[in-house]
Amino acid sequence: FVSPSTISEAIRNLEQDLGVRLVERDTRSVHFTPMGLRIAEQAQQVVFATQDLLKVANTDFFQSHITIGVIPTIAPYLLPSFMAIVKRKYPKLNISIVEDNSQNLLTQVENFKLDFAIFAFPFEQTEHIKQRVIFKDKLRLVKHKRWADNEIGQGDLLLLEQGHCLRKHIINQAKIAKSQIAESSFSNLGTLVAIIERKIGVSFLPKMAIKSGILKKYPKLQIDKTQPSIAREIGLIYSVDSPWEQYFIELGECLRLAKRA
Repeated sequence: FVSPSTISEAIRNLEQDLGVRLVERDTRSVHFTPMGLRIAEQAQQVVFATQDLLKVANTDFFQSHITIGVIPTIAPYLLPSFMAIVKRKYPKLNISIVEDNSQNLLTQVENFKLDFAIFAFPFEQTEHIKQRVIFKDKLRLVKHKRWADNEIGQGDLLLLEQGHCLRKHIINQAKIAKSQIAESSFSNLGTLVAIIERKIGVSFLPKMAIKSGILKKYPKLQIDKTQPSIAREIGLIYSVDSPWEQYFIELGECLRLAKRA
C-alpha cells in the first residue's frame, strides 16, 4: 500500500545514509546489488528477532505454540516418548512437528520457520546456528546371520540417500572407502533393513532404532559385535538470535529422559 515513488525515495535515502548502492535500476527492472542483498538478508534477521522479542514479552513460552523439526533417523524412535514427556510436564505447550532431512531442517531453522530441530551431530555448524548435544547414540553394524564376510567388501555397505546426516556419520567414523558403498541408496531405515534381510548388503543402524524394535520382524539379522564401536551425538539446533534458548534447554532435558524410556 505504498506508491512506487515513495519506495524509490526511501531506498535513495537509505543508500545515502549507508553510503552504498543497494539496488540497480534500469527502464525495465530493479534488482539488488550484492551488498543490497546482504543488507536485505540482515534486515530480515532483525525483523524476525524483533518479532520473537515481542512474542516472548507477551507470551508464556510453556503456554505458546512452537514448531519443532526432527530428522527421520530419530523421529520414529525418540519422538513418541519425547512428546509424551513434554505433554506430561508442560500440558499447555502446543507443538507442531516437521520431519525432514538434516539440510532442509537446517535451512528452516536459519529462516526462522522452525523454533528448533532435534538433530544428529557432527554436522557442519553455521554462524547463525547454535548446537547443543544431549546424548550419544551408538551405531551398530547389522548383517544377515549367513553373511559370510567379516569385513565390509566392495559394494557391500548399504546407506541412506544423500541429505541424511547418518550417511556422513557412517562414512566418516567407520572410515569407509568409496568402493565399499553400494550403488543403491534408500530414503528410510525400514527399507534398508528389509534389503539387509535378503543378504544383499550390510549397514550400521542407530542403537535407538534397534532398541525400538526395528529388527524384530527379521530374526535372521544380527549385530556384528566384532566391528569397532562408532556413534553419533543427538541434540538440538536453534538460531543464535532466539530469545527462547533457556526453554529449549529445558526441552532438551525431556529429550534425555526420552532416550532412557
